[in-house]
Amino acid sequence: MRVKAYEVELPGGSEVVSLTAGMNGRIYGGMTGAREHLLFEYAPDTEAVRDLGSKIVPSNQLFDRQGAPISQKIHHALSTLADGRIVGGTGQNMGYGSRHRKISEDDGGHVFAYDPATDQGRDLGVPVPHMWIIATTVSPDGQMVFGMTYFHNDFFAMDLESGEVVFADQVHAGVWGDSACSHTIVCDQDGTVYGSCSEGYLFTYDSAKQKLTETDAKLPGEGSYRIDALLAAEDGMIYGGIWETGIVFSVEPGSLTITELCQPNDGPRLPALVERDGLLYGAAGGGSQYETRGAFMFEYDPRKNAYREVGAIVDEQAGIEAARVHAMTVGLDGTIYAGETGATHSRFDAASGDIEAGMHPYLYIIEP
Repeated sequence: MRVKAYEVELPGGSEVVSLTAGMNGRIYGGMTGAREHLLFEYAPDTEAVRDLGSKIVPSNQLFDRQGAPISQKIHHALSTLADGRIVGGTGQNMGYGSRHRKISEDDGGHVFAYDPATDQGRDLGVPVPHMWIIATTVSPDGQMVFGMTYFHNDFFAMDLESGEVVFADQVHAGVWGDSACSHTIVCDQDGTVYGSCSEGYLFTYDSAKQKLTETDAKLPGEGSYRIDALLAAEDGMIYGGIWETGIVFSVEPGSLTITELCQPNDGPRLPALVERDGLLYGAAGGGSQYETRGAFMFEYDPRKNAYREVGAIVDEQAGIEAARVHAMTVGLDGTIYAGETGATHSRFDAASGDIEAGMHPYLYIIEP
């Protein structure tokens, strides 16, 4: 496996937490960072990054008691439509219970659509006032965007043409830290949306009936509470990873039968899954923050029920090792791209002799 760590140098940027592959061969990413610099475009042929932050409307700027700006993010909230548009949602970057948030000052996360063909963005507004968007997915026909909010576990459905919120409700789930809501949601080929809710149960949203249901289907594994990653695969199945236990599982649409497939790491975190040539590729590992091994890639073949570890996500030449991969996507040529969250890297500056420790927004370019 070959890995190259590319630093996405956007003002204020500290993490790459959303990724999607464009129809034009470019990679689009969402950042944790400064309000005006949350979206970028990466060109694989030239290795150039373009700041698209000015093309979208984020949340309003919040400040802590000392007057420092609070960073914002696009968290697991980017999708590519069949017509090439990039759709997503924005949010703030602070934990529940923060002493620096006053709800009346916070308008809430915005839904946006960016069209690479015209280089124009469109703001579709705030679907749930005062709440941030933590995850989005889109319908197969590209007409709807679905999302979950943080802190209050709202679910919404928005018409991408009119910007109208056609459905909004809440699911039962805990509220703490970075929230107990589903960290990813996904829409299958029939227009059913999947996510997790209270104590590790599955919820579904039927687009045709506009019906939200908290089901009796429960995530596998003792201590499994919330979904970290979800994927609607070409074989019609739903595949996912679990936040607490690091288990990979499948969901059969219709019957909602949940099957445990493998456990690459005993948790916590399994936040990234993609499909390439009928195989599932994912990233597991939480790094030093969770006192577990650093990020590594695995492969799972659903046809053979076969698992193998591909290797640690390390740029050997630069000496940069991923600690906690957060998002992945597959480019048109099959290259896998990964973004990272919550990882601190130490770098040696040969010119000054200084060691710089901090969070860096690395985009990992991977050839398994």
